[in-house]
Amino acid sequence: MNMPGIRNSIKNLIKSDFYRDILKLFSGMFFARLFPALFALIIVRIYTPENFGIFVLYLTIASAISIVATGKYESALFLAESPDERKHIFWLSQKINTAVNLVALAVLLLYILIFRISDFGRIIMLLLIPFYSFSLGAVQLIRNILIARKSFKTLSILEVIRAVITGILQCALFVFPVLGLFLGAVCSQLFIYVWYSQRLPESSGFKPVRFSTKEKELARRYINFPKYSVASEFFNFISSQLPVFMVKPFFGETMLGLYSFSHRYISVPIQLVSISISRVYIQKAQSLKNNLNELSALTFSLFKKQFWMGIFPFTILGLWGAEIFGVLFGSEWEFSGYLAQLLSPWLFLVMLSSPLSSVLIIFEKQKFSMNYNIILLVTRIVSLAIGGFVFHDIVWAIGLYSLTGFVFFAALGAWSMKLAGVKIADMALFVAKATVITVFPLILIKLWVLN
Repeated sequence: MNMPGIRNSIKNLIKSDFYRDILKLFSGMFFARLFPALFALIIVRIYTPENFGIFVLYLTIASAISIVATGKYESALFLAESPDERKHIFWLSQKINTAVNLVALAVLLLYILIFRISDFGRIIMLLLIPFYSFSLGAVQLIRNILIARKSFKTLSILEVIRAVITGILQCALFVFPVLGLFLGAVCSQLFIYVWYSQRLPESSGFKPVRFSTKEKELARRYINFPKYSVASEFFNFISSQLPVFMVKPFFGETMLGLYSFSHRYISVPIQLVSISISRVYIQKAQSLKNNLNELSALTFSLFKKQFWMGIFPFTILGLWGAEIFGVLFGSEWEFSGYLAQLLSPWLFLVMLSSPLSSVLIIFEKQKFSMNYNIILLVTRIVSLAIGGFVFHDIVWAIGLYSLTGFVFFAALGAWSMKLAGVKIADMALFVAKATVITVFPLILIKLWVLN
């Protein structure tokens, strides 16, 4: 493409409300990720690794509870046909969220009494679990309302404020080393919910009373969300945590650390891009649901832009990951970079497919998502088990794990594109041409350097 053509493409992107919304949200997500990194420079000096370990443990438990806490009805907010319907969906979800976490609180109180837990810090940590779970679900409801309203600037501000308040509170609460990190996270989430819920018509005036007739009607209308999406999300959660559970027993803490390091640093930019795109795309796709030609054109255009954005850096990582990590982090982290090379094809597909898979919600394919996540979980378990039991080699384990993810996310992306009306043949032809242009020359350079 010549320079005038490139300039015109850039101008068209700037003029597009769709891509401007993505840029707004990306900017907010970027700063929302930046501030925790800056606060981390302080936090690592006032908390011990043991404090972090306890924090992550309780955070994981609370996150698992939050998966079922709203019945996944928050996704129905994208499908609501009016602000009034969104309001009733919000109230329905919040009542379920309240009930589930009250039950969790009662169970934890019973647990404390039965096992006669006397450590004050542990008691408070246990009792904070349902509060974090509740606030996590509540804030997600607020996010989805803002997405449905196309209030992406407000959503960006929300993410930044949440990150800043969390960092400030976690630093201020260092005087309670066991509680500080978790308590700071709980308080910041609750503050965000209370602040924003009073300013949105759909969420204001909520009272945890009995379900109304309208709410019961909507619960039946969107019954597939609790019926399938809860299980789907839970299986996806377990699937994403698998390496943590299986790498350590097979290969030890050092290898788990090397894997976690590589995965963590590659995942940050992927999350920034995927979350920003998916939250804007799902709203736009809903508005074009009944106009398949426009939805197809938008989806294919977005896919091509994502592909060009990701193919070059991920190919570089896939070919020179060990060298890059060695230069940036030191020679002791080169093997982590090699694991990053193995992970790069899968994570590239994650960046491509995850945002586009939002179309499954639009077309209410919750059962497909559940079955997909179940099969993915099983194959990932098998992949890691083969690497551990058969080959006794983490390279095989992570390689097979990545290969499984690559295949499944390629299938997910293709199915999502097909639902959106994109012809698979057109997509395949574009991928083939783009791969020849970008990947093959870099492979040739790699071979030339080796020789």
